[in-house]
Amino acid sequence: MKNVFCEFKASIKKCAGLVASLFFIAVFISQVFAADFQVQPTTMDLGARVKSGAFSVINNGNEKIDFQVSVQEWNQDEKGKDVLADTKEIVFFPKVMSVEANSQRAIRIGLKTPPSAREKTYRLFVQEIPTAKKATDVEGKKDIKAGVTIAFRFSMPIFIKPLKPRESCVFDSIEMSKGAVKAIVKNTGNVHVKLRAVKFSGKAADGKELFSKEVAGWYILNGLSNAYEAAVPKEICGKLATIEVNAQTENINIDGKLDVKKNMCTQ
Repeated sequence: MKNVFCEFKASIKKCAGLVASLFFIAVFISQVFAADFQVQPTTMDLGARVKSGAFSVINNGNEKIDFQVSVQEWNQDEKGKDVLADTKEIVFFPKVMSVEANSQRAIRIGLKTPPSAREKTYRLFVQEIPTAKKATDVEGKKDIKAGVTIAFRFSMPIFIKPLKPRESCVFDSIEMSKGAVKAIVKNTGNVHVKLRAVKFSGKAADGKELFSKEVAGWYILNGLSNAYEAAVPKEICGKLATIEVNAQTENINIDGKLDVKKNMCTQ
C-alpha cells in the first residue's frame, strides 16, 4: 500500500505537486480517500500561570480514525524554514489514539521545565495512521488505483511564554538588485511575531505609485529574521525613485524605505 502524507500547519497549507494532485482527485471522486477530522485549538500558549492545556481531535467522519501523536522543539534557520528536534521538555498524552466516528478525544499537554527569559517554541503533530482500503471502496473507480491512501498530519504551535514578554520587530535591511527588492524583518523581541503581510510600494519622483506587491507573512521566532522579496517589472523599475515597505502584525506596524538607483534594475 502506498501512503501519501499531507501536512497541515496552523494555516492548513495546501500540499504541492503530486501530493496535491492525488488529494484533489481523491476528494473529487470519493470521500473515502480523505479522513474528515480537525484539531482545535490551532495554537496553544503556556507559561508561568498556565502550565497545561489540551487539544481536541475531532472526527467528523463515519469511520474510526487512528492517530500517532508527537511533539518536537521548533526553531527556524536563516531562511525562515522550520527546524525540528526531539524534546523532553513537553509532556503529552496519549502518543497513539483512536477516535471513533463523530466523536472527539483530548491530547493533554504539560510543561516539564519552567518558563525562561525568552519564549520557547514547539509543535504538536497529530498524524493519521492510514489503513488499507477495501476493494469495495474503489470498485468502479477505474482511474484510482486500489491501495493508494491519503493521510494527513496536522501541526500546531505551542508557545511557552517568557516571564516578561516583549514583542518587537524591525527592518534589518532593505535592498534591491537585478530588479528584485528584498526586505529582511528581524524579530528583536523575546516572543514570536506573526506577520500578516509585507507590502512593497514603488513610487515615482512625484509620489505616484507605479508598482505594488503584497507578500504573505508567517511566524518569525524570537531573535530570528526572515526575508521577503518582490520582483519589479522591467518596464517599471527604471521609473522608480523609491520603494516603501510596510510590515504588520496584530500589534506592530513597521515602515521602511529604499531609494532606487538605476543599477539596481540591471538584470
